[in-house]
Amino acid sequence: MNTEFLKGFLETARTKSISKASEALHISHTALSKQLRSLEQQFDVQLFVRSSQGVELTEAGKVLNESSRALLDQLSVLTRALEPYKVWQRIRIGTVPDIASQYLLASLHNLKKHGHEVDLVYRQSTTDVYKMLFNGEVDLLVAERISMHPSIWVGDLHREPLFVVMPKEHPFAAKEAITLSELSSQPLVLYAEGCTIRAKLTDLFAVMNHPMNIKTEVNFKEVILGYVGNGGGLTVLPEPYIKQLSTDRLVSIPLSHPDALRTIAVFSTNRAKGQKIFRLLS
Repeated sequence: MNTEFLKGFLETARTKSISKASEALHISHTALSKQLRSLEQQFDVQLFVRSSQGVELTEAGKVLNESSRALLDQLSVLTRALEPYKVWQRIRIGTVPDIASQYLLASLHNLKKHGHEVDLVYRQSTTDVYKMLFNGEVDLLVAERISMHPSIWVGDLHREPLFVVMPKEHPFAAKEAITLSELSSQPLVLYAEGCTIRAKLTDLFAVMNHPMNIKTEVNFKEVILGYVGNGGGLTVLPEPYIKQLSTDRLVSIPLSHPDALRTIAVFSTNRAKGQKIFRLLS
């Protein structure tokens, strides 16, 4: 039995809503619905009565609800009891160079102090980093957060606001913030497809029904800033990059939108291992 399915069932029973439960668990509505159907097929019972107002437990669902809580509590006790005996001396962490320099290198001493030898495995693209986890090449990822398969445990480390970067002489340079509407009127210099910031901007522009004018695609931050500094367009970068800007040529203005953020997270196929390393990195 998949304990993640039981946790999805318990959260659905608590919230009386598949939508609210899927949001709390950071998985899609469809994925959670499939988990619930799988449990119903496994036990050959109906667990919920569904309606336009949400879901209610059936009598069978109430039995599973009570039993699942007891079972997961017992598993939690067992997991804690076995924790001291786990052999996790060497941990392979997949990441990209800029996130490693910002969040991982300073934490290596703390990881070693707790008995972990760490191998950092780098890839230049975030997409390739995620592939390493699915292919079993690394134990964990420290990378930008995206929606993942429900079997992947995710813990958020940092949230970074996004800034619009432009030459000092640009008409927007004196603004306190830049809106998506204003940004849509400007030529953009962005990373190529696969960049999570580009994907975030694409989603934000689509929701606001504004066009996104991508003039130039590049693969490296230094090249982006070169284009921007020479009038090739504006770009959008997370907060840590802003500290490295050449302030004699460029300025950075916050992008005014509540979802204009980059989240750095820990990803692991092993919940216990992910949570342990997450605590040491936090």
